[in-house]
Amino acid sequence: VCGLLYPGNGTPVVVFTAATDLQGMKKLKMLRNILLLVFIVSLLFIIVAGRLFANRALKPIEHIVAQVDEIGITNLDARVDEGNGKDEMAKLAITFNNMLRRLEASFRIQRTFIANASHELRNPLTAISGQLEVLLMSDRPKEEYLAALKSVHEDAVQINQLANNLLLLAQTNPDSPSHIFTQVRIDDTLWQATNEIRRRYPDYQIGINFSESIQDESSLIVRGNELLIKTAFLNLLENAYKYSPDHQVTLLISLKAGHVVIEFTDRGIGISPEEV
Repeated sequence: VCGLLYPGNGTPVVVFTAATDLQGMKKLKMLRNILLLVFIVSLLFIIVAGRLFANRALKPIEHIVAQVDEIGITNLDARVDEGNGKDEMAKLAITFNNMLRRLEASFRIQRTFIANASHELRNPLTAISGQLEVLLMSDRPKEEYLAALKSVHEDAVQINQLANNLLLLAQTNPDSPSHIFTQVRIDDTLWQATNEIRRRYPDYQIGINFSESIQDESSLIVRGNELLIKTAFLNLLENAYKYSPDHQVTLLISLKAGHVVIEFTDRGIGISPEEV
């Protein structure tokens, strides 16, 4: 709509005219259609491009996941490809490989432990089974029965000791609540171990000496797990008894560089250099 003012001959005249801009409307509709088409095409392009770039970005992760899925108990020695070793994917692969190394070491220790424990338990069980089979083959004198029962009892005690040692090994896990460190008087723990070992082996001769470097009893207090320390002493004392022909051992307690040092000296066969 357009209006124009004309002065006329003393009387103002306003002339109005109205029309429809068919060409302009046509161009606006065409512009609308073009914008809608561009919007739809751009949206489809962004979706396709986004999926392509996302797949390309996630492809290394999928590759790592596929490699990890192929790793099981039987092939823990396998490792994930670390790529260039610099970007985030490489850091993820390195983290997986470090975890696999820890798992492999843990499973290796577990297999070795099970094999050793089975071997140690099989020996006394085989001895018990063999002795009982011999006794059941025929009637025997009372003395032979008593001797066999005594031997079976010793094997049963050995099995019990092995079971206790297995329980102690379970306590050596630092994540276990039983892994508690306290103030331990080291000489008292050593006396307890020697008294217990003397009850097992009455003919065992144990000599304990204290170095002149020990001036204060408080220097013999250490921080640790008393039960595990005692077990270590028992193992050393028992080994010294088993492998010393005279069944004698000498212990020397001393202080060196602020540490308590306990030396076990026997007259056994020793360990060859290649076996140390």
